[in-house]
Amino acid sequence: MISVVERRKALLAMGQREPIAPGADGPHAISDVRAFRVAQSPPGSSYVVLQVRTQSGLAGYGECKEFSSPDLTATREVAMGRPASAYETLRPLVPQNAQAAIDMALLDILGKATKAPVYRVLGGPTRNKARAIVRLSGTSDDEIEKDLQKQLASGFAAFLVPIPTPAARNQGSAYIQAGVARFKAMRAAAPDADFAFECSDQLTPSDTATLAAAVESMHPLWFDAPCPVSNLSTLRKITDETVVPMGFGRDIANPGTFQDLLRGGMVDLLRPDMLVHGITGIRRLAAMAETYYVAVAPWHAAGPIATAAALQVAASIPNFFIAQLPNSGAGSATPQAGFFELPKGPGLGVDVDEKALERNQIV
Repeated sequence: MISVVERRKALLAMGQREPIAPGADGPHAISDVRAFRVAQSPPGSSYVVLQVRTQSGLAGYGECKEFSSPDLTATREVAMGRPASAYETLRPLVPQNAQAAIDMALLDILGKATKAPVYRVLGGPTRNKARAIVRLSGTSDDEIEKDLQKQLASGFAAFLVPIPTPAARNQGSAYIQAGVARFKAMRAAAPDADFAFECSDQLTPSDTATLAAAVESMHPLWFDAPCPVSNLSTLRKITDETVVPMGFGRDIANPGTFQDLLRGGMVDLLRPDMLVHGITGIRRLAAMAETYYVAVAPWHAAGPIATAAALQVAASIPNFFIAQLPNSGAGSATPQAGFFELPKGPGLGVDVDEKALERNQIV
């Protein structure tokens, strides 16, 4: 028996599309899928905007990481002719690196078709605003403090402080003292603000435990990705010895790994990547985390579409904690008194300049 994908390939080779079954949401059937690469700072980093169009003329957008021409071809072969409402069944059929983007794009289309924000399509809102956080930029304490003042003026009230870059594994007491001094300097510069330590998997488990104990009395919001998630027994030992909340998930793609962390009581804050899990994927993780009384703070390193998607997640789950603006500052949201307003427009609530994207189209 010929498979669904093989049938679609054969029809596309003949310049045809699979007929739309009766009741299959014909006007909103997918008629085209396009992809555009977007460069950003630092040089060499980029992300991809995926555009999905329907026969009714609606366009939905999502963002993902690296995306190739074969990925685009495979996505088209699976998606063409399917209804935009089939985001749950279509998601696992496209290439893995396109799954989050097509999830965002199809929900964007559904919101536009119903003239409602995505969080209302998904049954929300669970709140009327979303707490905001941004990563501070700089390598020295002076540079970071200067950026702190800039971000305070722009409306942020919570900040991720990058740890001093470790010179090697297993730092000594001088490194720990430098980390404590940096955190104290930020606290002194903005006593009413909240701070978390961003570690980007740079610490060893022993340094994680030592630094956490040293800053415990200053009540950081959490340690973000302090060390790689590899040995769960070691992570359990760290979390048992400190009251500093630990956030993991930025590099985790497998939901089973999140479940292992939750079951073992080794995570206090889930940090799933919007470009990996998409809106519905993070909602599933949030439902799992809620049973362990664990909050969710999605993040990404892309652009305004993923930022808007993160706010749709914030408004549609009960255990949302905080939304992070990307390090590049690319986002459609501007905080006021430490909070993002929820998107009010239909779909994701983002206006996309398609002409600006076209010169970097993936073919």
